[in-house]
Amino acid sequence: MQTRRSWSIAGRVFGIQMGAVLGALGLLVTALSIEAQWNAEGEARDRSLAVCRMLASTPEVVDAFADADPTASLQPRARSAMAASGVDFITIMTTDGVRLTHPNPDQIGKQFLGTITAAQRGETLVETFTGTLGPSVRAVVPIFDNDETLVGIVSAGVTTRQISDAVLPRLPLILVLACVIVAIGTAAAALSRRVVRRVAGDLAPQRLRGMVSFYESVLHSVREGVVITDERGDVVLYNDEAADLLGLPPSPGGGVEPTPAADLGVSPDLARMLASGTRAVEEIHAGADRVLLVNQEPMTPSGSLRGGNGAPGAVMTLRDHSALTALSGELDSVRTMSEALRSQTHEHSNLLHTIVGLLEAGEVEEAVNIIEESSQASQKLTDRIAGARREPALSALLLGKAATANEWGVAFAVSLDQDLPLPLTPTELVSVVGNLVDNALEAVRGLPDAAVTVEGRAAGSDIVIAVRDTGRGPSDDRVFERGVTTKSGPHRGIGLALVRSIVEGRGGRIEFLPGDGSHVEVRLPRDEAR
Repeated sequence: MQTRRSWSIAGRVFGIQMGAVLGALGLLVTALSIEAQWNAEGEARDRSLAVCRMLASTPEVVDAFADADPTASLQPRARSAMAASGVDFITIMTTDGVRLTHPNPDQIGKQFLGTITAAQRGETLVETFTGTLGPSVRAVVPIFDNDETLVGIVSAGVTTRQISDAVLPRLPLILVLACVIVAIGTAAAALSRRVVRRVAGDLAPQRLRGMVSFYESVLHSVREGVVITDERGDVVLYNDEAADLLGLPPSPGGGVEPTPAADLGVSPDLARMLASGTRAVEEIHAGADRVLLVNQEPMTPSGSLRGGNGAPGAVMTLRDHSALTALSGELDSVRTMSEALRSQTHEHSNLLHTIVGLLEAGEVEEAVNIIEESSQASQKLTDRIAGARREPALSALLLGKAATANEWGVAFAVSLDQDLPLPLTPTELVSVVGNLVDNALEAVRGLPDAAVTVEGRAAGSDIVIAVRDTGRGPSDDRVFERGVTTKSGPHRGIGLALVRSIVEGRGGRIEFLPGDGSHVEVRLPRDEAR
């Protein structure tokens, strides 16, 4: 059985608008017709009343009631007044309602059909009544003599047929107006249908409703964060995962009022990327306690809606890169430690051979001195690093970097305040300190008197992490920009950009300080400390 095809959204919009136009047109034509009828009836009342009052105040009419045959003088006068005023009848009667004049002479002498009680009381009356000539709008006026005595009554009227004849000439104008309104309404409805069809195609409302439901389900079920911006770079939609990754409040349905990215509280780098709407592939940024892998793609412009003038916005996807970053850091530490242990195997072997030789030569005291010196140097560094008891990840990282520095012939010194409350998560801490120390070690490797110093201390309301080395520092702060590097090789220019993103996301700042060698300092607000 073939299912009935539902009207598309554009078709329904066209039908609704045409129905509205025709309905409004019907009401307008009806209102204009009624108004024309009322105006014609009002004109008939005014004309009838004016004729009656004119005759009632005419002395010849008043004097005629004293004649033996009033009809002889009143009938010609009534006919003359009818012809001059355009009323359909003028009836002059006695105070009892007996006709003295009438358009049909056969009705003279008969009782007037209408209301005369008000006129008998000396009052004027206007009414619609069906008489010998059919339905008519008539006026009934008393006639008084010079002594204010009621001597007769006069009535004049216009039949409803004449009123209808007065309305008919106005109908063509009403019909022309109606046709103009229909034409304008049809054009507007067709234009609306065309615009809606460009947006929704031939989709039926049920299909569009289903697509919106599917879209919301997909938006909230995907395990990637999704953020959508409009053509101005304002955020208009994000899903639950994006809210969690960026530390944003949940958004019912995903949609939000267009909001500048900078006002959402995301990191400055992310805010700039969202506002620009530029394309980005696999970039690393800092989120709410996370390291994020970010992709962004401008939306395809729709020529039918925007005339092809620029992209209507961009879509950003976010993935939690924290676990991978942590694993990479741990793997790097393990690799560093294993390489350091392998290199120190030869050193320890040489040291043992020396000690054995001294013992065989009988130089026991010299052998003991060498053992104590080697043990104390290693233990002092371990004690200084392990002093950061609240940050075991930092201790493990620095121990690994110390082994690397020893292998490369770099003097490595660490100064950490006891129980320093660093306002970073372990993952962020490994990213910040690891990148700064790696850059310092690579900068001084192979240089004479190479040295690297790591310092962590409280300074007023700030927590300071400083890394110094004896190498040549960068020429400016552009090294914090993504892709800018002084090193060769692929995948460079990311580390310091990530460090700045994490630090600024925590409300801090990072900068290179002037002086001999290289001195980079990170300042974080103490009230952010965990």
